[in-house]
Amino acid sequence: MEWTTLQHLDLQHVARGILQPLQPHAAAFHHTQALVAAAIGTYIIEFDALTGSKLSTIDIGSPVVRMSYSPACGQCVIAILEDCTIRSCDFDAEQTCVLHSPEKKSEHISSDADVHLALTPLQPIVFFGFHKRISVTVCSICRRFDSGIQHSYICGSLHTTT
Repeated sequence: MEWTTLQHLDLQHVARGILQPLQPHAAAFHHTQALVAAAIGTYIIEFDALTGSKLSTIDIGSPVVRMSYSPACGQCVIAILEDCTIRSCDFDAEQTCVLHSPEKKSEHISSDADVHLALTPLQPIVFFGFHKRISVTVCSICRRFDSGIQHSYICGSLHTTT
């Protein structure tokens, strides 16, 4: 792949009022569209990769450790947060949904921790694993169609394998 353009994304408007400017700490490229999402602080911002225009901003409440566009759900980013929560961020509907919440609320992971996230294009399923754990959790995301609008929700099927 050869890049034919270079865009500088304006990230200065994010989290105004904080004394130090925040640096982006996670990014994801869309698999079929010219879109890029950047995580800065507790925000995920979606940009048009061709023009550099900001398309959407969502505050998800906690800093992102890893994230990826879902291959099964259009403009939806699946993010693993520092508080071990997994959220889906639907930029079309401008809403978030908790896919997985940790059993212990005191658990935290740092941005440099070894965290893995795998998404399958055939089924809306998230595979994830955390540092110093011997298990992989499988989280199934179901879709509900309402008036022609597609929404993603958790089905409630979590499977832990060791």
